[in-house]
Amino acid sequence: MALVSCPECRADVSDRAANCPRCGYPIAAQQAHAAAAKPLHPDYVSPREATASAGTQSPQVIKQAKSRGIYVILGLFFGLLGIHNFYAGYFGRGVAQLLIVLVTGWFVVGLVVVAIWVIIELFVVTQDAAGDAFV
Repeated sequence: MALVSCPECRADVSDRAANCPRCGYPIAAQQAHAAAAKPLHPDYVSPREATASAGTQSPQVIKQAKSRGIYVILGLFFGLLGIHNFYAGYFGRGVAQLLIVLVTGWFVVGLVVVAIWVIIELFVVTQDAAGDAFV
C-alpha cells in the first residue's frame, strides 16, 4: 500500500482509497486515468506532449533594419525606376513609378512627374512599409 497526494487538498491518501477522506475527491478514478495514460516505455513522449512542449516556445522573428542612407542613395541614383521604394517595401509605389517612366518616359512630362515624386519621397518618408523607422 502506497500513499498518494490528493490533487484537490494535497492530503496523503492511500492508493487503494476510492475517495479522499478529507475532501471527497475521487482518487480511484484519477489513478485509473493516470494508469491508462502511462506509456509502455519510460522514454516515450506522446505526440500531444511533444506539441504541447514545443508550443510553449514562441518563434522569434528577426527583422533586419532598413537604412535611411541607403534609401536616399537608391532614390538619388535609381529613383526614376522606383528602386528605393522596392528597398523600403513599398512595392505598389515602386511599380507605379517604374510603369510611369516606362510608358510615358518618351515624353519629358512623365520623367518630370516621377522626379518630383521621388524628391518629395526622399524628404517625407521616414519609415519602411512595415512601419519600422529607418536606422
